[in-house]
Amino acid sequence: MQKEKDNCEHGLLRAGSIFLAGSIAVAVFNYLYHVFMGRMLGPGDYGILGSLFAIIYIIAFSTKTFGLVLSKFSAEFHGKNEFGNLKSLVKRSFKKLACLGAIVLILFFAVSPFIAEFMHLDSISGIVIVGFIAYFSVLFAILTGALNGLQKFVWQNIAIVVSIFIKFFLAIILVYFGMGVNGALIAIMLGLVLGIFIAELPLSKLLKGIEARRFDSKRIYAFFTPAFLSILFPILLITLDHILVKHFFTSVDAGIYTASGNIGKIIWFSSGFFIYAMYPKIIELKSKNKETKKLLEKTLLYTTFLAMGGVFIYFLVPEFLISIIYGSQYLSASPLIGIFGLSLGVYSISQVLIYYNLAVEKYGFLFFLFIGLVIEILGIISFHKTLLQILIWVLAANIFNLISLLIFIKSELRKDEIKKIVNHCALL
Repeated sequence: MQKEKDNCEHGLLRAGSIFLAGSIAVAVFNYLYHVFMGRMLGPGDYGILGSLFAIIYIIAFSTKTFGLVLSKFSAEFHGKNEFGNLKSLVKRSFKKLACLGAIVLILFFAVSPFIAEFMHLDSISGIVIVGFIAYFSVLFAILTGALNGLQKFVWQNIAIVVSIFIKFFLAIILVYFGMGVNGALIAIMLGLVLGIFIAELPLSKLLKGIEARRFDSKRIYAFFTPAFLSILFPILLITLDHILVKHFFTSVDAGIYTASGNIGKIIWFSSGFFIYAMYPKIIELKSKNKETKKLLEKTLLYTTFLAMGGVFIYFLVPEFLISIIYGSQYLSASPLIGIFGLSLGVYSISQVLIYYNLAVEKYGFLFFLFIGLVIEILGIISFHKTLLQILIWVLAANIFNLISLLIFIKSELRKDEIKKIVNHCALL
């Protein structure tokens, strides 16, 4: 038992180190992207880009639902050596969502003028490009999700890192040649397209020559709804505030808020990578009726250590961080940095609990996520005199979610222990 536990921890650390390397590369290129865009566009246009990024986050992270679904069932099929089912899962998912996504994209174009009007944008062109980004994000999520479930972590991270690098590289060129906000967005779209081609390579090689087999997809559809809501509620929690800031404040204020938010997200990206290693491993352990609690505890420990270490630095030297990353024209964002970092640090810890519950198929926590989202929205709509006031509501909602998730997970683990004891007594 001890040897198995050590192997499990070693596997988490080994996989976590791969995601750490990938997360560092992604964080660096994302950092450089926003630094260059913030300086090249200026606070006004950068505020517009930031508000559009809020929509991108909502849509793109919602598409991670497909990645979670593919990861879960790819892990199960791989663990049972059901490669025919695996090929059918990947192939059918890609084709169906490519067609369905095209229909949704057309509908999105139809409502884009209303979105632009709400956000006080002069043109719908940025909204249209965001639609294409969402479409390719879905296809990218399917392939990287399958790679995650198969624990092909190296290929998964290569595809993601290359996609982010292309985004950064092309954005500089396109914005330099006068394409402005649209150029910064087109670069993201082209990066996703290349990422799709890269992610497809190892899957084609692995599944080559294997005959696709039909399987009952009822479980997949049953899992999709809770997976979708568990992604949607949290991402709305850290993106709706940006959209509401663009609605209630000027573009310059939105640019300041976006800058501080992007610095805050560094904590999330640099501490939350363990969940992508934990998630398929928890699924595999559960499918074999093995202990999962120890892996959860280790992931929580590592994530909390990294997140709170970053928060300490954010409160210690906020002016230095904003000066280094965005320059003196964004210094008015410094009072927001520490609180943004704390909010995203709490968010990162909550994500561990969310992914764990999804992996073990316990969905009662969704109610609490919804309440947290309502708290934030009603709070911001009622009290939005300053940017700091808005941010306080974001922090409050994240703290509420974390406390609720900890209470929920504790009660669920206790129930599992009671069930084990009852079953053991029944056998006796």
